[in-house]
Amino acid sequence: MCSLGGWQLSCIGVSETVRNRTALFLTGLEQATIIDPAKTELVFDASPTFIASRLYVEARLRQAAIRNEAVVMGQHAVMDTMPFQLQPAQQVLQQLRPRLLIADTVGLGKTLEAGILTAELARRGKARRILVVTTKSMMRQFQQEFWSRFTIPLTRLDSAGIQRIRRDIPTNHNPFNYYDRTIISVDTLKRDSEYRHYLQEAWWDLIIIDEAHNVSYKGNRTQSNRLAELLAQRSDALILLTATPHNGKKESFASLMRMLDPTVLPAGERVDYTRDDVGHLFVRRFKKDVRDQMQQDFPEREVYRLETYASPAENAAFEALAHLRLASDGGTQREGAMLFRTTLEKALFSSPAACLQTLRERMRRVEKKDPAHDDLPALRELEQLVATITPEKFSKFQHLVQQLKQGAKWRWTGSDPTDRLVLFTERIETLKFLQTELPKALGLAADSVAILHGQLPDVEIQQTVENFGKTHSPLRLLIASDVASEGLNLHYQSHRLVHFDISWSLMVFQQRNGRVDRYGQTKTPMIGYLLTLPDNERIRGDLRYLEILIDKDEQAARNIGDPSAFMGLYDEELEVAEVAAAIEGKRTADEFAALLAQDNVDPFELLWSSTVDEAPAPAVTTSPTPAAATSELPTLFSDHYRYLRDALRLLASQAPKEFPSLDYDDARRTLSFQPGSDLAQLLERELADEMRPHDNQFALSADKAIINRAIAEARDTNSWPQVQYLWPLHPVSQWLDYKLMSQFRRMSAPVMRVSKGLQAGESLVLVLAQVPNRRGQAMLAEWVAVQVDARGYVAGVLPLPEVLQRTGLADAQLANDGQAPDTRTLQQALPQVIAAAEAHLRPIKQAFDADCQQRLDSELAKLRTLQDKHLQQLALDFSSGIEQVNAARRKQKEHDTADLFQNYQQWIRDTLQLDDRAQFTIVAALMA
Repeated sequence: MCSLGGWQLSCIGVSETVRNRTALFLTGLEQATIIDPAKTELVFDASPTFIASRLYVEARLRQAAIRNEAVVMGQHAVMDTMPFQLQPAQQVLQQLRPRLLIADTVGLGKTLEAGILTAELARRGKARRILVVTTKSMMRQFQQEFWSRFTIPLTRLDSAGIQRIRRDIPTNHNPFNYYDRTIISVDTLKRDSEYRHYLQEAWWDLIIIDEAHNVSYKGNRTQSNRLAELLAQRSDALILLTATPHNGKKESFASLMRMLDPTVLPAGERVDYTRDDVGHLFVRRFKKDVRDQMQQDFPEREVYRLETYASPAENAAFEALAHLRLASDGGTQREGAMLFRTTLEKALFSSPAACLQTLRERMRRVEKKDPAHDDLPALRELEQLVATITPEKFSKFQHLVQQLKQGAKWRWTGSDPTDRLVLFTERIETLKFLQTELPKALGLAADSVAILHGQLPDVEIQQTVENFGKTHSPLRLLIASDVASEGLNLHYQSHRLVHFDISWSLMVFQQRNGRVDRYGQTKTPMIGYLLTLPDNERIRGDLRYLEILIDKDEQAARNIGDPSAFMGLYDEELEVAEVAAAIEGKRTADEFAALLAQDNVDPFELLWSSTVDEAPAPAVTTSPTPAAATSELPTLFSDHYRYLRDALRLLASQAPKEFPSLDYDDARRTLSFQPGSDLAQLLERELADEMRPHDNQFALSADKAIINRAIAEARDTNSWPQVQYLWPLHPVSQWLDYKLMSQFRRMSAPVMRVSKGLQAGESLVLVLAQVPNRRGQAMLAEWVAVQVDARGYVAGVLPLPEVLQRTGLADAQLANDGQAPDTRTLQQALPQVIAAAEAHLRPIKQAFDADCQQRLDSELAKLRTLQDKHLQQLALDFSSGIEQVNAARRKQKEHDTADLFQNYQQWIRDTLQLDDRAQFTIVAALMA
């Protein structure tokens, strides 16, 4: 009851235009009318070939709920779709709550797999609001892939996008509610504290977190980890993407699993779990697992060790470094921290510029504390020696120049726009040195060289990556820090990559090499490792550790695919610390090589060991990725192009001023038009500026070959693809669906005449029955055609596919002589038609109800078992300590656990319990 009188009705939309939307109505102020489908008015369609009716029925088909758990969209995206790429979507569609970690190795296309999954959810009405969180360097690439290949528009909230929103909306409005589909960097979300409040007040259908290893728990609650845990609570669907899904610690991987499902594992650092507990929440494949499914070659990389002997100036510096004794290295050392001498050696292995910067920073700090410190003379002496290593005496640099100018394999002029060079270094000082000196040595113009590092603005980083992939861009050489090593596609115009310095982390090897050694690379990837060989035996011995790392990365590329498995640490910082410790005397080079020789261990199997002392499980042979079930949806049109073409022609004939420049090419299945005011308003809001053509002339094609060419051509310009993919998820298609469904007024249905499939006087009434769950989601959708004889009696019920085949309803040549049939008998028969549809649906719904009840019982039983595990873990966690303190904390934890499981149980009930009544819609009538 409402205090104002009458009732307050809380409603959830189930029809196409308001599906999943909530609203409140007051019966004291608004008239509530119960819709009776039996009172639908039958209206003869006078349009040629009954085109208005057929488009209307098709729009209904395209917007009706899908009961099918098979993949229906992903196989049609603009890509070389392979079975393993469809499998994550298949796995999610079988889940009650769509949540998954996609942990495929570098280069297999996790972004595309996420796009397929998003397309499936979008077609099912479960991805209206989307938030993508990624690194700032990946924002534009991710946005382009989703738009070009799936026509899923994401508004980029980089620094420029945020400023635009703040201009357009009132100060106190939530920016995440302004756009339905956005992409933002994790750095932006972390930097601005006000976003946390906005995130807590927003809700999405789907959240995607890219490079998810950056947000896992690593022994302490980082800002990124807290942010991800908050986001995990703000959507039904959650997809995590990473090629490095764990750091070898069970709790770190468990934190990602809890983000996906907080009930699956109890909290606590002593939690034990097995693959069976969490296996349904992730997929993990390597190149070797899917090679036989690839539609094009995945060329094997060629690896080169570009070795050179140190110059006299370098040898002098290395000699001094080998004999350097520092008082500060003899004190208490923080666990995991390398000695300063090791830090200097690592910097000198990178470049003299990096070593000088490290030296001078240390000397400034030491002088500030103690101007007479014992370390200063030795540090100053080393500084003087390193300063003498000019570019001409920097052997590694000179060797690189020689190889690029005269090398048999590496000769490179920079003249070929499809043969660009990528250089990686971990030190910014080395990067700046190369930016200054390498173009001069190679004779490159200033605009042919670009740099990438994390201190650059996000817009500049994104533009540089985009330019590097454009054929007509003058850019030829990209010098990058490891900010560019995660996720970026650098393989479009490049197959050469040089490690100017050797990372001390195998995980970084994998990420760097994956920029050019990835699916879609058409040339053989060339990977070069630059090494300076000093005379000093001690330094030469330290270099041996880096050579071992190169060996192991090559071995991983040939065999298991994951080089981080050799160290078993799965964390970049820990790997660097392990190498440093070995160099400092923890292990000889032979012992270090022996440690990394244990290549018979499956990295994921280590997570399932009960104790750290338990023997590691042997590597398992990955079974072939199961083929995803695919299905085609019923349609009245031969393809998406003809539907869109006929729909636009119909609307243009009704309102010529709305589409003054409509043009189409049936041979190329391409059409172009300028949107009218109604559509233009929607596109202006839905599409980012870069997605809209500058001349406002949209071109759409259903031919994927044309779209692929447009994508390739876009890399050569400063614009995005000039031709967009024409398929059901394009915003224009979505707009047309709703526009066509309004061709006939509410509570009316078109009548068509067909020349075959019906007896004289016989009719077929198309009925759509949908049954929502308690959350307003249509769980059961059934299309039927009710046969009505000449006397107005129901004669049977036919499935839709049979009707399409028998009547030729999908035939574009249906004749319409304009003679309206007498529909009075059929109109009077509509109550019997609805009754027949109800009777047909009843056993289907009963069986579906039984399946849902069985699944509900199973899910609730699982939750009870999981809740018991959570309580057992609490008892273990609070088994020691001060009793009074423990009692209060344990009570709060038990209360939180009870709330968690109660909420999940209610969500499951609301999802699996169907409404008692179905929603019936009379869509159309066919008469002889």
